[in-house]
Amino acid sequence: MKKKIIPLLSFILILTLLIPTTLTKAQRLNYSDIGKHWARGEILEVSALGYMEGSGGKFYPNRHLTYGELLTVAIRALGLEGQAQVLEPTNHLRGVYQLAYDIGLIEGDMEQLRPNPSAKVTREEAANILGRALGEVPPLGHEIREAKKFKDYNRIAQHRLPYVELVLQKGYMKGRNATTLDPKGYITRAEFAKILSNANDDLIHHRGISKKTGQVSNLELGNMTIYNTDGTSNIIGYEGENLFPVQKDKKIYPSTEIKHLDFISYYIDSAGRCLYAEVNTQKDTIIEGTIREIDLENREIVVWDFNDKLHKFKLDPYINMDQLYFEQEVALTLKGDLVTKITTFDYIDPERDGYIIPGTRFRVGTVLFVNNDEIEIVSKAGREKFQIDPMYTTIYKRGQRLELFQVKEGDRVLLSFDDIYSPQVSEIKVEDEEKHIAGVMKGKIQLVDERNKEVLISEPERLYQGRWLPSNKSSERIKLGTGSIYEGGRKISLKDLNKRMGEEAYIAYENSYGNTSISKMLLKSGSAMEHKDKIQDIDYGLGRLVVDTNSFNLHEGTIVIKNNRLVDPLNLDLNQNVYLVSDLRSGIRGASLISIEDTGIIDDRIDGTRLLVYKGKIEDISDYRLTIGRFNYRMDKQVLTSSGFKSNRESEEFTLTLDTLIYDSQLEQLIPTKAFLDSRYIDLTDIKDRNLRNRIERGYYKNKPAYIIVKETAYGKEVLALNLIPQDLNRYNQTLTLDHSTLGEIGEVNIDQKTLSLTKVRNYNNLTNRWDYSQDQTLSLDKAVILVNDKPLTLEELYKLRKGSQAYIVKHNDSSIDIPYIILIEN
Repeated sequence: MKKKIIPLLSFILILTLLIPTTLTKAQRLNYSDIGKHWARGEILEVSALGYMEGSGGKFYPNRHLTYGELLTVAIRALGLEGQAQVLEPTNHLRGVYQLAYDIGLIEGDMEQLRPNPSAKVTREEAANILGRALGEVPPLGHEIREAKKFKDYNRIAQHRLPYVELVLQKGYMKGRNATTLDPKGYITRAEFAKILSNANDDLIHHRGISKKTGQVSNLELGNMTIYNTDGTSNIIGYEGENLFPVQKDKKIYPSTEIKHLDFISYYIDSAGRCLYAEVNTQKDTIIEGTIREIDLENREIVVWDFNDKLHKFKLDPYINMDQLYFEQEVALTLKGDLVTKITTFDYIDPERDGYIIPGTRFRVGTVLFVNNDEIEIVSKAGREKFQIDPMYTTIYKRGQRLELFQVKEGDRVLLSFDDIYSPQVSEIKVEDEEKHIAGVMKGKIQLVDERNKEVLISEPERLYQGRWLPSNKSSERIKLGTGSIYEGGRKISLKDLNKRMGEEAYIAYENSYGNTSISKMLLKSGSAMEHKDKIQDIDYGLGRLVVDTNSFNLHEGTIVIKNNRLVDPLNLDLNQNVYLVSDLRSGIRGASLISIEDTGIIDDRIDGTRLLVYKGKIEDISDYRLTIGRFNYRMDKQVLTSSGFKSNRESEEFTLTLDTLIYDSQLEQLIPTKAFLDSRYIDLTDIKDRNLRNRIERGYYKNKPAYIIVKETAYGKEVLALNLIPQDLNRYNQTLTLDHSTLGEIGEVNIDQKTLSLTKVRNYNNLTNRWDYSQDQTLSLDKAVILVNDKPLTLEELYKLRKGSQAYIVKHNDSSIDIPYIILIEN
């Protein structure tokens, strides 16, 4: 029995030594050698959180950091110090080195403890080891950009460069000055304390620690209540055994010094015990101005104040950035450098008699309908209709100009006006994909948290390709966000939902800035049924539609999804292919969920244009003109429709331009337009391939088959891309049925292999005239021409493809192999 007790007591003793009493810790953190040091605040922070230690009442801030100290700090930051002690109970430092070798922080001689623990550490090595400890994939190749801003960039060792770049990109480390990094210079303990403080928010989770910011609202019975800026609250002990160190005005005090209404940032462990806090003693300041830049990925904004000064702020996750936009007038409340509140304004000055600052009158809403002349949106004010002019109205998304056809039903938009009385829209800003529908789930209401606006869903299942797939989690927490909850056609609140525990619900959700939130939730109201067919009839007035010969009721709570966007039931139309989930109750079928399966890529567009895909024989090439006609006397040329390729008898002439992409898929070579039009323009520097040059010189492509992608406008038909294919015209009547269409979303793109994966795949069934679900696919792009938003894309530009974009693919089955020849993509 004793043999079992002794190791246990030893382990308890080790843990006890690792947790010093907070009072003595608070006392010993007031180092005597950091009184006016520039990094005093950061030194106190990293010491209080247990990253670094002093000795003899001093921190020695200007002493150079050693490898032994650096590796010990890294192992502590990862929450592995106890494990290091277990590995080497009698030699803690050897245990630290062993772990550092095992997890790849360093390389060297473990037996001799190399690098030497007492050796000084360079700035690049400190960044390298910290970067490796983060466990993130570092930037490589063209992603190396911050390091290159320094004139001594070439002095960074190549094997350390990626992690040095990672630390620079995250803003943990800065140069000695704007032009010098000094990678080979030794780093001091104070400098590394500053870097650790900058990285702290990305490290604390390794030790089960979370950071909160809020205001102390109550102090009683040894507990304090804090209302946090993220809408949550915490009750923590602050006396006796719960005492913790507090930094205030860059001095350390016991937690009993915290006062009612103090604004504090504090760190709590997984048991809810506070480890350390900082009291913000700075007074509130307010900065007013307009937003000049928004960086959603890094949660940063730049504000131009009314004194012509620019300010850059990093926003905490609790601040909602969804409604912020360029040139918006805002007032920011700050406590020091911390933004605690953002107030936004919709400014219209009635004294200016119709004149406003351009862009300051606006409307925000979701697109219901749009065409060449007008746009109708659904906003808080209801349905609103405004005029647009393609020659006057500019459209933007992600800072890039868009064509009108790229605006989709269900897009969230900001409409700006230059005249207070005019219905003419001057600018349309389309929101990025962050607010698009990421998927649909169903499950039972397990818990409703009204305070934090969250719902816990048990037994969750996700809809994928017409099947409900169980989640790998027994329950999922999802935020309400700006979404709505319905019971039938009636909108209900979270308070109402709290009374529906155990009931099932359908949820269209979005993954917005890392959070899963509800776009629209509908409570299940009967026995579920599923149908997949075309819409055969629809009556918007009565709120009914017919699918698969069955009639269904539509209501305000019906979830309708098109192109990964939540749309209005008014966007449903005859002959659309849909997947429909209904609830049967008292003999009445109610439409709960409708997914519109067509992409619309080759349908008529809102701006009056459309894409046409032809397949035929090239009859003539001359003077920027291309004529195509029948394959042979028995087979007409073909044109792609929503129901597959259809016969098109007459010869047709199109316009070629220098921007037309012309591709020989057999030789897998691009052909310059001028050389294709006239062999006199062959340039040996452009056409190095001998076979391709011979084909052009001999007029090889005349009377050969091709796929032709044409853009039709009111002014004619322009060839955007031409894919010349090696198919036998004499037996083409037997192989025409081997052409087929596929829809899907772009998954991963392999630039080196020239392939892309396709998810949510649907193949068009020419027998049933509808889209059938299929497995994910990997497409070889060697023989394909690719268009993105009507712009040809070469294989060298594959990096421009965006994951999740809609794709329409035309394939030909050759010897049981599907070859993609045409890929049309819309972002």
